[in-house]
Amino acid sequence: MKRKFSIIAFMLTLSMWMSAPVRADNGPHGHYTATTDACAGCHRAHVAQGENLLITATSYDLCLTCHGQTGSGADTDVMDGVYLARDGETESPEEGVVNRGLKGGGFLNARMDVSWSGSASPTSVTSSHIWDERGGIAWGSGGIGSGPGSGMSLTCISCHNPHGGEGGNNGATYRILRVVPLGSGGEQTIVPDEDVKNYTIDDSSGKYFGQDYDEQIYNDIAHWCARCHDRYLAYDDAGHTDSGDPIFAYRHITVGSGCGCHNMHGGPPPTGNPEYRHDKISCFTCHVAHGTSAAMGEYSGSVPWPNGSTSPGGSARSALLRVNNRGVCQLCHDK
Repeated sequence: MKRKFSIIAFMLTLSMWMSAPVRADNGPHGHYTATTDACAGCHRAHVAQGENLLITATSYDLCLTCHGQTGSGADTDVMDGVYLARDGETESPEEGVVNRGLKGGGFLNARMDVSWSGSASPTSVTSSHIWDERGGIAWGSGGIGSGPGSGMSLTCISCHNPHGGEGGNNGATYRILRVVPLGSGGEQTIVPDEDVKNYTIDDSSGKYFGQDYDEQIYNDIAHWCARCHDRYLAYDDAGHTDSGDPIFAYRHITVGSGCGCHNMHGGPPPTGNPEYRHDKISCFTCHVAHGTSAAMGEYSGSVPWPNGSTSPGGSARSALLRVNNRGVCQLCHDK
C-alpha cells in the first residue's frame, strides 16, 4: 500500500511539472504545456524546409512571418520599427502604443525624431545591426591588443532565443535575449525581463534619446552587449586611464552611475544639461539595438572605423545613434 501511494504521489508530481507553463516571453516563445500547440507554428517533423525542422528556408524568414512588414502574428514590426494592432490579441495591460516607434528602432525603416524637431515619420535607416546572416565585424571583440574586432555572421536567433526561458529556471529575459549570443564565446549575462512589457518609446513625438528603461535592464544590457563588443565595456575611469589597447585606449563610460566626472570629483559637473547629466550610463543611452535613421554631417560622417577604414561613410556611419550627428554628446554635455 505504501509503495502504491508513493507511485501515485510521484505521478501527480510529474503531471504537475509537465503541465506547468515555462516562464518566458510572449506568444509562442515559451509558456509551453505538455500538450502545447506552439510547435506546429514553426516546425514540421517530416516536410521541413529549413534546418532545425523549420517551415521556412531560414530562421530569419520564419521570424519575419510574424514580425515582418506583412506579418500578422505579432504587433511588433521590427523591419519598419513600429508597433501595430494586427495580431488579433488584446493584451492587458497594453504592451505598446499603436503606430509609435519600437524601442529598438527598425531594420529597414524607423520612426525616430533624430533631428530633435518634435515630430517623426517613417524614414529609411542609415545603419542597422546585421539580421540576415550576412557577415560583419564585431568592433571591439576580443581582449586587449587583439585588433579592431572579429568577423561575425548574425541573424535574429543570434541574439534572441525563440523558445525563451533563458533566465534560469526557465525564467524570462528581456526580449527573449540569450544569456550568451551565438558565436560570441562570451560569458553568461542574464538581462531580466521588464516588470511591465512595453515595446514602444515613451515620447509621443518620437524622441529616442532619454528613453527610460528598468534600472536592472539598463545596467545589464551593457554587460550583455560586451559579450560581442568586449572592449566597449568601460567604467567611470576609462576616459582618464589608458586601457593598454592601441585602438581602444581611452573610452567613454558605458556602464555606471553618471559620467566619470561625477564619480572622480564627488558630484555632477557645473555644466551640462540638467535633464540628462545625472542619468545612469549604458549602451542604450546613445544607441538603439536594431536600426536608426540618424543622419551624419561632415565631421561625424567621416570618423574612421576602428580598423581605419572610412567606408561606409556619410550617414551610413551613424552607428545606431539615437540623434543626428553628435546630438547624443551635446544633449548631455550641453557645451
